[in-house]
Amino acid sequence: MPPKAKLTKESIKAGAMALVRERGMGGLTAKALAAKLKCSTQPIFWVFENMEEVRRAVKEEAMKVFGEYLREPQEGASAYLSVGLNYIRFAAKEKEFFKILFMSEGGEDILHAHEEMPYVLNVIESTENISGQDAQNIYEEMWMLSHGIATMIATGTAQFTDERIRRILHDVYSGIVQNVRKRK
Repeated sequence: MPPKAKLTKESIKAGAMALVRERGMGGLTAKALAAKLKCSTQPIFWVFENMEEVRRAVKEEAMKVFGEYLREPQEGASAYLSVGLNYIRFAAKEKEFFKILFMSEGGEDILHAHEEMPYVLNVIESTENISGQDAQNIYEEMWMLSHGIATMIATGTAQFTDERIRRILHDVYSGIVQNVRKRK
């Protein structure tokens, strides 16, 4: 009888993440994961109860990757412009993670429910000295714009240069902030 494969939760998650990057969430099956890990399916289920638990772990890890992208400063960009640029960069570089986090039918309101929202609101409040509902409105309007661009990039339906994305986000953000300040 061959010895048990020594797989940890972390090694299984890493294999699942790699598989999702290659094939999308639909390609994450027990058989495909076992092949990726070079083992039978049995060791996977010694660690995880079922594939749904593996998928949840992948989604949690994808959110961590997203959080890392979101916080990366971009040269020559304000903190808030960096957030938008990084959201779009995440969609371009981590297409499958972007799709499972922000383009899948999960029943949750991704505009308000994602766990990075407080960070984004804090950036608006601290850099623009705008808070409350005004900060929330700026966040929502910019998120809709950024999400549209990111979705087009993730699905390959449009291409933009980095310079054009930067200009669009800067111009729209400046206009929204200016309008908020005029109303006060």
